[in-house]
Amino acid sequence: MDSPLQKILADVKRRIVPTPKERQFMTRLSQRLKGELEEILAASAIEAEVSIQGSVARDTWLHEDHDLDIFARFPEKVDRREWTEKFLPAVRKGFKRYRKVERYAEHPYLELWVDHDVRVNIVPCYAVDKGRWKSATDRSPYHTEYMQTHLTRELRDEARMLKKFMKGIRVYGAEIRIGGFSGMLVETLTLKLRSFVETLKQASQWKGSVFIDIENGSAHPRFESGFVVVDPVDPGRNLAAAVRPDKMWSFVVAAREFLKRPHLSFFYPTYPKPRTKNQFLRKLRGPRHDIVVVRFPHPRLVLDVLWGQLFSLERVLARLAERSEFGVVRSEVWSNEDSLSTIIMEVDSAVLPPVQFHAGPPVSRAEESDTFLARHLGARTTIRGPWLSQGRWVVEKRREVSTIEELLKRSLRDHKFGFTVPKQMEKSFRRGARVLVNEEAMSLLSEPGFGDALWEFLDGRPLWLRSVRS
Repeated sequence: MDSPLQKILADVKRRIVPTPKERQFMTRLSQRLKGELEEILAASAIEAEVSIQGSVARDTWLHEDHDLDIFARFPEKVDRREWTEKFLPAVRKGFKRYRKVERYAEHPYLELWVDHDVRVNIVPCYAVDKGRWKSATDRSPYHTEYMQTHLTRELRDEARMLKKFMKGIRVYGAEIRIGGFSGMLVETLTLKLRSFVETLKQASQWKGSVFIDIENGSAHPRFESGFVVVDPVDPGRNLAAAVRPDKMWSFVVAAREFLKRPHLSFFYPTYPKPRTKNQFLRKLRGPRHDIVVVRFPHPRLVLDVLWGQLFSLERVLARLAERSEFGVVRSEVWSNEDSLSTIIMEVDSAVLPPVQFHAGPPVSRAEESDTFLARHLGARTTIRGPWLSQGRWVVEKRREVSTIEELLKRSLRDHKFGFTVPKQMEKSFRRGARVLVNEEAMSLLSEPGFGDALWEFLDGRPLWLRSVRS
């Protein structure tokens, strides 16, 4: 009799492999778009070889997950400026009937949405010999060739299983917004460890440092990261470099939990139903810390640039609040990726007492004692003291800022707070940033997607954990 684990794996495998009808559709679509791109380039006198890359070319794509990567390989002699000045404008014009988003990895590329649900990436790269990379994407055709050669049909299905698992626990995707595992990284892990289950077994035992080299080479540099998977086509590159520590550890703990308690929700999480305002109120008024939402408008930016700036702003804002003694427990970013974003923080308290005790030097340090007394004795901000307590000077001071809202306003005016806003959103942030505390955050529930993000933040648990241990 099959075990619960075997039953779930068999069920998932049936669901994730593309159907013959899907394969036929993607084959026709990829060839059609490839041909259209070749015609666009020829009409613009652009010399480049067009090819299908990514998971479709390697046959590791998932059922109902229709992503397509089309690469244009340029001769080495072409200046990279031609990509932005000639290639991308030509592609935008040639595919004007499709909705487009400009993205940015090491260089700009275009993302198209075709037939409603097919995401197509049009990516430029150079046709170079292995190891003579001129851009980050030059390796992609070699990745495709490597996996086409090394992955068997069985291993492709194991890689699909691992991808679906990672998507379900939200650690799949190397873009800045996610900071997770790329498709090539997933396939390399599968190729090294030979199965989905064995990959989870190994990952569940990962400690502070992980080093995997599928080619077992020695000609690679000293990597600074604690999580290293050597690129099989470029020993000088770490495939796991984009994986944030929180995503790696999320994978570790989910792998451990799945092996103990196999459950379909790891692959197909159950998303919470829309919540009522009363349910939000009960959550926000519960025995917890304060929830602070800093909302702000911003111009439309290339998405990877936007998310990079949002994460930078999150770190700066959290450090500012922590230095000012608001006690940041955790923080998160939400964005509609168009014109509005938020930093959501949980703090010990959004309102602090108007006074604070400030400990000075021990009396035994004469010079520091004199300096302390000169600074605080009779100062305008001194409420009481200084006095001696257990051989040390102590003074009670008027707190400079006592609310999060006041902190943000003051820090935007006064450089001494050390608060910097990324340049591309600074103007709009200064004009439109607003601080919402606890129930005030409900004013944003009309924004599509914000309610789900806020509810998950308030709940705290990963989606899979709610189903497995609820």
